[in-house]
Amino acid sequence: MPSVFLSHTSFDKPFVEKLANDLIRLGIKVWFDKWEIKTGESLTWKIEEGIRANEYLGIVLSPQALASEWVRSELGAAWVKQMNLKKVIILPILYQDCDVPLFLQDRKYADFRNDYSYGLGELASGFGIKNTALISPGNWRKFTKDKFADWKKYKEEEFSLLVTNLVNLAIDYNWSSWVGRTKMPYSICLRAFIEQHKEQSISVRLDGKTNAYMATLGSEWNPNRFKANDFNIYVGNTVNEVEEFVWRVIEDFKMNYGIPLNARYHHTEKFSKKSEIYKTALEFTQKMNWYRGLKKLPN
Repeated sequence: MPSVFLSHTSFDKPFVEKLANDLIRLGIKVWFDKWEIKTGESLTWKIEEGIRANEYLGIVLSPQALASEWVRSELGAAWVKQMNLKKVIILPILYQDCDVPLFLQDRKYADFRNDYSYGLGELASGFGIKNTALISPGNWRKFTKDKFADWKKYKEEEFSLLVTNLVNLAIDYNWSSWVGRTKMPYSICLRAFIEQHKEQSISVRLDGKTNAYMATLGSEWNPNRFKANDFNIYVGNTVNEVEEFVWRVIEDFKMNYGIPLNARYHHTEKFSKKSEIYKTALEFTQKMNWYRGLKKLPN
């Protein structure tokens, strides 16, 4: 397990504490002064002990940090250690624009200035950790351009959660729901009908290019009947934003016309390609078979 001493100034402590927690989540041992130094202990001795004991020193670079005597001292101690070991142990972490010390300017730094997730990915790569380990349900959109990152499962999980929440909402208000299939994947339509001129549809689609949720109030019950550019209302990038948007439309309809009394229908089956159908059928067949050996059984 790699270990890192995080050198920083107190001005940057909120950022550093978040970084420390994320590094621990990735399996990296972190020395963070707030966690390591107890009341009454010697700052000098504890810091020296931390620099000696940890494999790397991550220097958080900001104008305040480079003006700090403590940070300069820690960086100097790490430089001596690096020279003695003849291996790179100093990892520059660029938090804010500043004049990077000359002896660090030729080093590849982790850039957190504009995008925290991007910087975390760069820093993690210094420990040999791939981007896949950084992906979570809340940040998968940041990795969609990385062809080696497995972000699609988080997209599917998020849309499944959206469908579940919206269908539950539809059931509560006695609306119908219909999920788009292969022609319009990652889309869902909710519809209410009482009588002519007392009807409402709302369809939501996860846009394949922007990964934002777009909506249309077009009068349809099947989202497959829409074109991509029909979804012209930007809703947001989260399930909560979509749920609130849809809830407001449903509530407005209820205030004007009440709750539909007719029986509703719900079509929520996932769209499937031939390969997905075959894989699912094969997995089901295997689960129903008592034989778990590796030999091929005759038909």
